[in-house]
Amino acid sequence: MISKRKVLLIMGCIMASAGCSNLPFHGCPANKPPEAAPVTTKIPVQVPASSAIAPAQHTVLLSKPITITGINFRLNSSQLMSHDIQVLNEVADFARKYKTAVLHVNGYCSKVGGYLYNLHLSQQRAESVARYLEAHGVPRSRIRLKGYSYKDPVASNATPQGRFDNQRVEINSTIQVKKTVIK
Repeated sequence: MISKRKVLLIMGCIMASAGCSNLPFHGCPANKPPEAAPVTTKIPVQVPASSAIAPAQHTVLLSKPITITGINFRLNSSQLMSHDIQVLNEVADFARKYKTAVLHVNGYCSKVGGYLYNLHLSQQRAESVARYLEAHGVPRSRIRLKGYSYKDPVASNATPQGRFDNQRVEINSTIQVKKTVIK
């Protein structure tokens, strides 16, 4: 025997399907035919080597500091020595090559004697170098002088060699160097 519950379930299904039959059925929408894709053809093109694209590049200016050493003096003297002349000739060549370079000529002394005496002597040493450079084609307007007395020693003042090393002139400059940078 069929239970009351099953009868109700079957009756509900019949009524539901009878009620839906009054609704219009359209079915699935028709599929549209696919649109034709554009036809492309690759044609090889030969590019002459001379018209090939070069990598992007640009030129920058770099500041390059230069320090020139090797100019030494005897004790209590501002007179140039023979080995100084070779160094100073190279400095003059440098200054002629780099026409915008300013030369900072710095004189120094050993610690023999007082500060003020050595300050005057260090300035005289710088002046001796400047006169030589000017005589060899470096415009005085590009030379800056300064004496430092016995400040900034490069060696000990306790030995004769150390004192000689401190009795010096150093020349500092900065040049602008062009460099091509490829991106």
